[in-house]
Amino acid sequence: MPALGMIPKILGSSPALTRASTKASLVAVFTGVSLGTNYALAAVPNVKVMDAIVFIAAFLFGLDVGLGVAFFSRLVYGYVNPWGQAGIDLLVFLIIGESFYALAGSLLRRGSFVKRLTIERETYAQWSMIFGVTGLISTFAYDVLTNFASYVFTTTSLFNALIIGMATGAPLAIIHEVSNLVFFGTVAPVTIISAKRFLVLSR
Repeated sequence: MPALGMIPKILGSSPALTRASTKASLVAVFTGVSLGTNYALAAVPNVKVMDAIVFIAAFLFGLDVGLGVAFFSRLVYGYVNPWGQAGIDLLVFLIIGESFYALAGSLLRRGSFVKRLTIERETYAQWSMIFGVTGLISTFAYDVLTNFASYVFTTTSLFNALIIGMATGAPLAIIHEVSNLVFFGTVAPVTIISAKRFLVLSR
C-alpha cells in the first residue's frame, strides 16, 4: 500500500499526535487507501482490505482516527458502490459495524500481552495469530449486525430479522470472515510492525 508511505511525512510534520490537523491528515490517508483497495477488489464480493485498514489505523493512532476512517470509508463506499447504493437505514448499520474494527484495534493496543510483544521478526507469528483471531471475531460481529439490519424493517419481529439475515447472508458472511482472517493475520502485522519499527528508529 504505497499511499501509507505518506504517514511518516505527516508524523514528521507535527510532533504532537494529538493535533487535530495531524489526525485529520491520518484519517484522510487511511480513508484513501481503504477506498482504493475497496474499488480494486470490487469484483470480488465481501473481500475487502478496508476492515484491516480501519483496525490498523485505530491500533497505531487511536480510536478517534480509527472511527474517522471507518465513518468516511463506509459513507463514501455506501453511496458510490459498484454493487448499488446503500439506503440510509442500512448505511447507518454499516458504519456502526465498521466501527467494530476501530474499537477492536483500540482495545487490543492497550492489552498487556500486546505490549509485551516486540517488533522483531521472531514474534511475527504471535502478532499474526492475535490479529487474525481478532479480525475473525470482529467480522462475525459485523456480519451479524449488518445481516440483521438487512431485514429488521421488513420482518415481523427482531428475532425473525436475525434468523433470516443470518441464514440468507451465511455464504457471503463466510467469505468475509475467512478473507478477513487472512488479511488481519498478514496485512495487519506487517504494516503495524513496520510502522512501529519506523517510529522507534525516528526517535
